[in-house]
Amino acid sequence: MDDTMATLAATHRITDALSRYCVAVDRIDEATWWQVWHPDATAHYEGIFDGPAPDLMQWIFDTHRTCDATSHQVTNVLIDVEGRSAHSESYVTACIQSGGNVVVARGRYLDSWSCRAGVWRLDERTYRNDVLQIGAASTLGGTGR
Repeated sequence: MDDTMATLAATHRITDALSRYCVAVDRIDEATWWQVWHPDATAHYEGIFDGPAPDLMQWIFDTHRTCDATSHQVTNVLIDVEGRSAHSESYVTACIQSGGNVVVARGRYLDSWSCRAGVWRLDERTYRNDVLQIGAASTLGGTGR
């Protein structure tokens, strides 16, 4: 495969993995989670979590199991591919409804990726929070699951 096709394929696979992350978190789906992360990956969520991906998964899933509803989206995805490694920046919106309240967090994922055995997955993620809104579900439009 020439360099242009390899870059396009990598970009597609990374974009797909970003979407799968949102699905994994909202559905509390461990199998999908591991389609996104290398087992030795690390995560740094500003002021929230710092450690290995398996511990992040456990923390997120445990937290989300107590919620009435969750919804995550990734947009504005920029990806730079260099051979078998890549860096991406994407905007994330996370909406979490629990106990009559809604938290809406808007931030950025700054990700490092690698292709191992032909599969693109995360090596490291840094989450930067940009905007945080907290309010009653009725004022922010939350309806639950």
